[in-house]
Amino acid sequence: MIRLVAFDFWQTLLADTSASGAAANALRLAGVGDALRKAGHRYEPAALEAADVRALARLDAIWSAHRDVVPAEQVRIFLGALDPVLPGALGAEELAAVADAYASPVLTHTPVVAAGAVEAIRTLAAAGLTLAIISNTGRTPGTTLRQLLARAGVLDAFRVLSFSDEVGARKPLAEIFHRTLAGAGCGAECAVHVGDDPVNDVGGARAVGVRAIHYLPDGRPGAESATAVLRHFADLPALVSRLG
Repeated sequence: MIRLVAFDFWQTLLADTSASGAAANALRLAGVGDALRKAGHRYEPAALEAADVRALARLDAIWSAHRDVVPAEQVRIFLGALDPVLPGALGAEELAAVADAYASPVLTHTPVVAAGAVEAIRTLAAAGLTLAIISNTGRTPGTTLRQLLARAGVLDAFRVLSFSDEVGARKPLAEIFHRTLAGAGCGAECAVHVGDDPVNDVGGARAVGVRAIHYLPDGRPGAESATAVLRHFADLPALVSRLG
């Protein structure tokens, strides 16, 4: 019997477009530059863009090992890529202003909530199932992603929120799945995970014994190891019931 339904966040519950992602990153760099200028450190846009590329290369190296860092460390990585002395030159309030500018652009260039996702979440919660999020984060930390869930009206439906910047591990590592199961008080045999990525979501879930629903609204074939394929969120409550 299924008691826990876990969801991926990006490209499953909410999705960025290439345009919204680029706009958010441009706002991020402009906001960071403005915060630094107010702190007495002026950098040209080209320098901020170059630092962003260097910082992303370092973050990609961490992420490729399926690990993650806390938001404050990610900001320090960016500032160090801009100027090695900069992280130590800013006071606590100045660092907080930079961190806010770094993390908040997604609240302006908001990703799109998947059609039917809100209704499916409410239906599953009303049926007494425990709901969770298992999500790798990028430039936007879990604290900000919670605000997006609140805007969608579903934050209070989730009992466990496992964001990689808070757990320190990224999918498909077993650690982030085990943390979620423990937080929900549920064994792998009683859980199902819904996500779009064949490696991080399907492979990660199946490796720990959790059933995996591959979310593919575009009609592509599902991963061979997936327990089921989901095309429309409207079908999810009935699919979970059948699997249970």
